[in-house]
Amino acid sequence: MLLSIVFLSNPLSLILLGLINRLFFRPFRSFFVIYPASQKYVDHYGFKFLQPHLKKTPVICGVYFQGGTPGLILGITGTESDFKKPEFLADLKKKSDQIARWLGISSVKFSGILPSAMHRIGVLEPLELKRRSSRVGQVVFRAEEELRQQLSLEPETPVILLGGHGSVGTPLKQLLLAENRSVYTVDCDDPMPENLRGEKVILIDVARKGALEERIPQMWEGIVILNETYPAPRRRTLQQLEQMGIPVFHIAGVKGFALPRFPGAYSGGIPCCGMNDSDDHQPLIQYLSSESLRKKLAQQTPTSTNNIAA
Repeated sequence: MLLSIVFLSNPLSLILLGLINRLFFRPFRSFFVIYPASQKYVDHYGFKFLQPHLKKTPVICGVYFQGGTPGLILGITGTESDFKKPEFLADLKKKSDQIARWLGISSVKFSGILPSAMHRIGVLEPLELKRRSSRVGQVVFRAEEELRQQLSLEPETPVILLGGHGSVGTPLKQLLLAENRSVYTVDCDDPMPENLRGEKVILIDVARKGALEERIPQMWEGIVILNETYPAPRRRTLQQLEQMGIPVFHIAGVKGFALPRFPGAYSGGIPCCGMNDSDDHQPLIQYLSSESLRKKLAQQTPTSTNNIAA
């Protein structure tokens, strides 16, 4: 990040990069603004002495290739607690748009809750949020289908949609219902569907951070969790679910290549919210639970789960 500030992310360098981008017919047409879920993610990209100065100033920190086209990765050090500060999101959007103009880039994508948070304060167009949410919903829909096939679960397997009334949950629910799936929406203070207790169920988490942890006491063995929420469940959460015999799969995004690789559970893929505007969206599913639970799952189904990324 320090080298990026010196050589790439200052205004003069960004203008020169934009001239080069235009000269070569704009191979880079989009960039992806990411933010850290925790301090370890901040430390992955930037020295501590830089971090206070980059809370809402996007800095080039990588490139990615997905759907046949390249894009830039820009990072900030601000976290979700900073998003609540007055003018923070408006300033971030303004700076991002300015960088896009300098670079000759037409599509700016934001990670995590940034799109919905920006929409709430009126700095992101409703159509843009809807388009982004619909595309993420399609990836999650495809991931659920692939996971069900890997685990040899019947199409009649019920789906509990955690966060089903949210920006991603709404289009996802519509896709599932169009396939005549049995969908149970759980939001806010909604109880888990007791009529499903003890049954084999797929729980898809597209809710806010922390919603999954709040539901653990109400869960039962037989649930298979497919998580899309950022960040991925922590080790303590995985251990709690492990004791209940509940495996956790995580959508690390869509298949693609990033340099440097995204850290943690997002390594090896491109987060859904950063995918390019193409139809090449192959979900990348990672298995987060223990190997012993994986073997138990394999014994319960005729198809092994070994095809899912460890």
